[in-house]
Amino acid sequence: MYKEPGKPHFLSGAGFEVNYDLRGLLQAALFMRRNAASHLRSLSVGDVEKALTDFMSSNFWIIGDEAWDGCLLGGGRKSDMAFSAFVSESTKKRLAEAIHASDLFVEPRQLFVFPLVVVSVAQSFDCSTFFFAEPAGLTLDRLPPGYSAADVRSESFPPFARRNGTDQSPSSWLGVWGPTKEVARRNRAAILGALALLPHRHERYLFTMRKVFGGFCVFDGSLTMVSSEPHTPALSENVLIESEDHSWLAVLAEKIISPVKADRRSIRALEYFYRAWVPDPTRRFPTLFGALDAIYGDAAKATQSVIEAVGPVMGAAYDYQRLKVLLGLRASVIHGGAPNVYESSDYHRYYERYEEDATRDLELIVARCLQAVIFGSAMQERPHTYAELFKRETGRDI
Repeated sequence: MYKEPGKPHFLSGAGFEVNYDLRGLLQAALFMRRNAASHLRSLSVGDVEKALTDFMSSNFWIIGDEAWDGCLLGGGRKSDMAFSAFVSESTKKRLAEAIHASDLFVEPRQLFVFPLVVVSVAQSFDCSTFFFAEPAGLTLDRLPPGYSAADVRSESFPPFARRNGTDQSPSSWLGVWGPTKEVARRNRAAILGALALLPHRHERYLFTMRKVFGGFCVFDGSLTMVSSEPHTPALSENVLIESEDHSWLAVLAEKIISPVKADRRSIRALEYFYRAWVPDPTRRFPTLFGALDAIYGDAAKATQSVIEAVGPVMGAAYDYQRLKVLLGLRASVIHGGAPNVYESSDYHRYYERYEEDATRDLELIVARCLQAVIFGSAMQERPHTYAELFKRETGRDI
């Protein structure tokens, strides 16, 4: 059944069964991913095809009368003809105007709010793309228009006042503006990947059994909660966002919306780094190579270009030969030689030669390279939480 928006249901028009030319639909979806709103490029081709068919279902009323007349009175009576055969040019123009004004060409702006457990906010940060706020900071000035104070209960998750059920208590909020859930979650990954660069190298992957929770909320004119995995691992110590962090957050905000190729590579590298923020070192290892390749890689000579770029960042201790052995592990792990890095003969050889764990060295290298290349002097890794205590008890720095 189809009807013009705003008309009562009893004035609905006729019902149509619409069959699509699958090859034509595929070509239309590919055209839209290439030429329409940029958020479509974050969707699969199948999802874009569905968006197109959903648009036609919602807007069939534009061509409905002419389609109906053509099917009953025209050539459509005897064969399955395309609707274009008996829809006028003026009506096709109206349909084109409708799709041009739709979310397929005009990116919607929705707010996605992620509760964080291991991140505390001493000084909130706001930009056009995202914000970090304290638990009480989910205020009306940060939400889209149309909400009232009676709708929101900021210090609990989900933050909906008119809701019954069990609530969680976040340590902070990450709000991300985006056209779709997929884009918002990718930007969340880049933002939290950057955040993962802050802790001291010995605390970045130091996890506990503390309880963390996931899920997120969508503010798009209604109030929606979506279940998901936790957004961060269970770090032993909270990451604190202070006013000093605003400089690198501002750099990140610019790169997220930048069309420049180097900035897009930086964001992809941060997404990889976020994916590698997991407890299992064997899962981290291959993903960290993805972060290096994203920011340095040259498809024609990937290993060579990474070695040449990493050396100046890491200093003389990581000479050409050492980096070559370390990056040689990539072939073992990624190309099927040793799914578990610890089973690779190159891992054993690296330990024998340099008396260091290759997985820990790679973690250090990737973090320092991302800090230097993406943020420069705007970001500084935090000192260890217990550096002074360690120094006092052992006489050594950590």
